[in-house]
Amino acid sequence: MADLTDAQKKRQESRKRRRGQQDDGSAANNSGEQPLVNAAKVAAASAAVGAAAAAARALTSRHEEEEEEEEQETEEQPSAEEAQPEPEQEQEQEQEQEQEREIEQPQPQPQPQAQAEEEREEEPVEGASLGDARKAAARAREELEELLGKPVESVSSLERTHDGWVVALEVVELSRVPESTDVLASYELELDDGLKFRRYQQARRYTRSQANRGDE
Repeated sequence: MADLTDAQKKRQESRKRRRGQQDDGSAANNSGEQPLVNAAKVAAASAAVGAAAAAARALTSRHEEEEEEEEQETEEQPSAEEAQPEPEQEQEQEQEQEQEREIEQPQPQPQPQAQAEEEREEEPVEGASLGDARKAAARAREELEELLGKPVESVSSLERTHDGWVVALEVVELSRVPESTDVLASYELELDDGLKFRRYQQARRYTRSQANRGDE
């Protein structure tokens, strides 16, 4: 190959210098951009990690607050079983309370006077003469006529008691025509042993026709 001329050598050296400058610039650009890209990636990753951690902390805190509120409500409000006892338990409690009251309250003792009267009623009644019976009937008639202001038609029964007499007397309450429609009343009058008045009461009212038939 023929030797290059001076001009050709200069042109070759110029081209080599330009190529070298271009390669150095590309290397410099590549070396300067690479750290910036890495820093951006690291910053983005750090931001993502921080956001995720903050969201996790917020969610955990919210769950804890809700659990605390539920525990407080549970402690403050009694359960339905404690607030409302079952009907069977209520009945058992009432029965126990009644038994306790019965035990605490002393049983009433019979009064001596009432006990004596009961014993006296069980004893047979002492009899009386016919004269005494007639006197008792007559006295009862007089007492009732004076009380009612109406005549006594008849004495229907006479009973001797431990300390007196009980007499049943029939009185015409209302006279009608015919007589079978008269309204009569039966009175019970009580006298003591001295033939003194104790009490009287009307036992029933009826018409004379009912008395004839023996109806009440």
